[in-house]
Amino acid sequence: MIRLRENTDLREMTTFGLPAMCGRLVEFSDPVNDLPELDRRGLLDRAVLLGGGSNMLFTAPAPALTVIHPANDSITVDKTPDGQAIVTADAAVVLDGLCHTASQLGLWGLENLSGIPGHIGGAAVQNVGAYGVELADLVDSVTCYSRKNHRFVTYSKEDCQYGYRDSIFKHQEPDELLVVCRVTLRLQATPRLRLGYKGLYDTLCERYSLDRGNPQQYNITELLKAGISPLSVRESVMSLRDSKLPAPSETGSAGSFFKNPVVAAETLEAIISRWKEKSGPAAPPLPYHMLPGGTAKLSAAWLIDKAGCKPFTEGGAALWQTQPLVIVNLSGEATGADVVRLEKAVISQVESVFGVTLTPEVIHI
Repeated sequence: MIRLRENTDLREMTTFGLPAMCGRLVEFSDPVNDLPELDRRGLLDRAVLLGGGSNMLFTAPAPALTVIHPANDSITVDKTPDGQAIVTADAAVVLDGLCHTASQLGLWGLENLSGIPGHIGGAAVQNVGAYGVELADLVDSVTCYSRKNHRFVTYSKEDCQYGYRDSIFKHQEPDELLVVCRVTLRLQATPRLRLGYKGLYDTLCERYSLDRGNPQQYNITELLKAGISPLSVRESVMSLRDSKLPAPSETGSAGSFFKNPVVAAETLEAIISRWKEKSGPAAPPLPYHMLPGGTAKLSAAWLIDKAGCKPFTEGGAALWQTQPLVIVNLSGEATGADVVRLEKAVISQVESVFGVTLTPEVIHI
């Protein structure tokens, strides 16, 4: 079924809750029939795809813009003889709801992604990640409707060209729109704990009264003996998120606004030297994580904090005090322009202090 509305404010369809006028909003619930029809009518031409609206910033009114919104939200689960489960979710399935369903079914894989707002379709585009897991770790395939080829196309995990908060779907020309219809994930029916994130590991050790100073592999064995489940990991993840991040129902945001910068080894040394020169020998060490290939991932939140950006505000937009990686609609009356001004101020300040240029994770429209 197709539903078309003209001159629509999308603020209630985005987690930022900012004014977001578009010329035309087109919703569909039956991809097989609706998308070819929309294509024939030219409604996919230069359109923007909006799922749960959790990673999009509408910077200004767009009276000429057509926005396509999927409303199909069914889930199927098929267990395989080798202890896996093939989970297929329509694009409009809420990601956190899917995490909850999988955890209740005792399926491992999605629990670390609990609490991330938005739909599974958008999550597959963005390659969302948290607490040591990315959606790309779980994707088997993504089925889309191709505006360019006028047909449905299924992309394997390799075809998706996943990277850090990146995929092939984020690099489309205006006339090559790929409308995500469903995402197929490969989950595990046997325990597969991903506890590389120290805060999550510590939280679970405390929950099960284990000495977090013991070797991690030993404690993972003990956690399994204690009956740890995907649901208990999910609950710990939710607790961690609640302690740091704003509740989407109370404070508008798009979650993490900036990507964690990835730099070459020689650049890392220069950044460390610059930080020591500015702050002296007693300064806290710059945190980083070495990646395969010799590059290093820095903490954008730490850089923003140490650059002195926490008090920054622009109009109704501000940085969340317990997680400055998040820009929030603090007043409830912020505009896209407010957020853009704050974004630029943060980028400029971090660059002046560390010589590092932050890149927004949020898609600007």
